[in-house]
Amino acid sequence: MNKSFRHVTFRLLPVTRSRGKQLQHLASSCRWVWNHFLAWHQFEYRFDQQFEDTYGFRPDRHAQPASFFAMGKVFIQLRQRRTWLQDHSCAILRYTLKLQADAWRAYFKGQRGKPKFKRFDADNDGFTIPDRVRIQDEQLHIPKIGWCRLRRRGGHPYPDSQPKQARVYRKHGKWYASISYEIEEPERLDDHRIIGVDMNVGQVATSEGEFFRKERAIRLEARKKRYQRRLARQQKGSGRRNKTKRKLRKTTAKLANQRHRWAHDTSKRISGRAYTVAVEDLNVKAMTKSAKGTLDKPGRRIKQKAGLNREILKTNWGQLRRMLDYKAGRLVAVNPRYTSQQCFACGHVDKDNRRTQADFKCIQCGYECNADVNAAQNIRASATGASGRGRVEPSGCPMIRQHDPGLYPV
Repeated sequence: MNKSFRHVTFRLLPVTRSRGKQLQHLASSCRWVWNHFLAWHQFEYRFDQQFEDTYGFRPDRHAQPASFFAMGKVFIQLRQRRTWLQDHSCAILRYTLKLQADAWRAYFKGQRGKPKFKRFDADNDGFTIPDRVRIQDEQLHIPKIGWCRLRRRGGHPYPDSQPKQARVYRKHGKWYASISYEIEEPERLDDHRIIGVDMNVGQVATSEGEFFRKERAIRLEARKKRYQRRLARQQKGSGRRNKTKRKLRKTTAKLANQRHRWAHDTSKRISGRAYTVAVEDLNVKAMTKSAKGTLDKPGRRIKQKAGLNREILKTNWGQLRRMLDYKAGRLVAVNPRYTSQQCFACGHVDKDNRRTQADFKCIQCGYECNADVNAAQNIRASATGASGRGRVEPSGCPMIRQHDPGLYPV
């Protein structure tokens, strides 16, 4: 048995109006604690800068102000002075400092930007129950607030698993709870099957010739554009603009839910085909970079590139790969170079092989196939290390001189 964590999202029903206000007050208090200590860190940084400019060195501190231990000691004193903080759970408020300490650590390592202040937004407030999560009779217990009802379409997928952590947040006027469970799943046996996946705009093709096309939500996309145009014309701060903003957020959330569901269904079907899944090692961030350029070197076809970037992001390449990473038995990322120009039959590489977006015909051996399926077959062959046709080998993959069709059936 392998132990892993799964996050399940429930709809949280506060049951009473007063309990809903208590949830909102707790989320607001967590936001206040975050902003208070972030302002403290900025003050400490400015003080150190002035001290260094005056004396030529920084002051010697026994603890880093951005560490969770240092902030925890200050928080205890702050909670004694601010008596209204004692109305909420100390563990929940203090865990906000743990999140901020992790954010500062990632910033100093260059992994993300500097932590920012959290503004008041009823659709983004939330808090985390770090441990001792109590769930009983489809109800979640929130310390110093009480029991709140949980609801989920499809029921509870892990009724016998132990909850480890819960994230409660508000979105579009509704409360949700994302609960982390530690589950024991049976070890999946290697069936020596491998499938290649080629990710294209709007669809995904496999080496077995199967396509997973993403349906376009034409009505929702048109509604989103209409709300965006209306929002640009309305006066900032007005009630009608706030109403349009809420409608726009609701429409955007529906589109995101559809993309998320498609990625879940597609990754489940692909991972069920074979134990090993081979994908392209794509740098989506670089591929969706703007083509505006600079003043000295302005870009070309900017609007066309912006439209392509939107379609790439709508296909959810990154999310699909993350889901395949934990659903498949093994995930192999190969070099994407020449996978769409190389012939799977003879290995000849030429840009003229792919005459159109969908048709592939090798100019040397005459092999004809769908262009995406041919690319998926090349990805699958590269993952197995079949270098007999001159493929580029991915790093860390074993060198198999000849592809064995019996071991890895096409």
